Amino acid sequence: MKRGEVVGSRQFGKKLSKERKKYSEVYKQFVQQLKIKGRAEQTIRSYHYHNKYFMEFLGGDIYCDEITESTLEDYILYIKEKKGITNGITINSYLRNISPIVKFCMKKGYILEEFLIPEVKEQEVIKEIYTGEELHDLLEKPKERDFVELRTWAIIWTFASTGIRARELRELLIKNVDLCNRTINVNKTKNKKARILPISHSFGEVLEEYLQLRSGEGEDYLFCSVYNTQLAMSSLQKCIKKYCNTRGIEKTSLHLFRHTFITNAVNQNVSPLILQRITGHSTMKELNRYYNARTTDLASVIDEIAPKSDKKESYFKKRGNK
Repeated sequence: MKRGEVVGSRQFGKKLSKERKKYSEVYKQFVQQLKIKGRAEQTIRSYHYHNKYFMEFLGGDIYCDEITESTLEDYILYIKEKKGITNGITINSYLRNISPIVKFCMKKGYILEEFLIPEVKEQEVIKEIYTGEELHDLLEKPKERDFVELRTWAIIWTFASTGIRARELRELLIKNVDLCNRTINVNKTKNKKARILPISHSFGEVLEEYLQLRSGEGEDYLFCSVYNTQLAMSSLQKCIKKYCNTRGIEKTSLHLFRHTFITNAVNQNVSPLILQRITGHSTMKELNRYYNARTTDLASVIDEIAPKSDKKESYFKKRGNK
């Protein structure tokens, strides 16, 4: 028997042997597998959140073999029309949180015909990272000795100096900071792989000053609430927004600090391997997505590699002299 016939017969036999399963039942199996694999609770909550919307779209429980590519295409229209969400990136995030469940159904044989998960093609927009001037204003030490103000100042220094993710920053404990060896141990990460962040001299001085104000025990959260509990994501976002706005800066994205750190590191010719170790990206492809070259950066590079003119004074130099 030819190889293709063997694979075909196995697939055919697999289809016949599987009983029909309700989607909700298979979803419970899927979540159980996530817990066995030790996936983060935040990840599981995200699946619960998006699965609720998908079940709402389905209008109740259905058999897995009723789900087709057309079902997901209709789900896209449902998100656009019923939820009023038109941003392609947001819509794709809804699909990404459903696709692992659908693929799990395919793997188990509950969905008989495999298909590709559809996605919305969205025009990519170049993100404007924090400029050098904006970082200078944000990193300048506040005049107030208010705890929240100084904590936010230290948080921004941490974002700008390490490119750490917001969720990872919230999990940092006081004991994770080693000022003697100038390192921060990040033990709770997105991909479950612990990593070490180096501390620059300037950043070290900021942390030392903050820790004197923070005090606390080793097991306490490094950046805590005023009640010495873990800082909520919403509270983190609010304090960063207020801090930026009071300094006349409209950009308030937490994740934009990560884009800024990576872009500046690339412009300083930091080795991609070292940068990948610091940021915790699993692949170079993921790391590449965070590089946001500014026009001025590209112009400086092209000046070095493009052919040179023999003319003594260029058109651009003449314009600069006016």
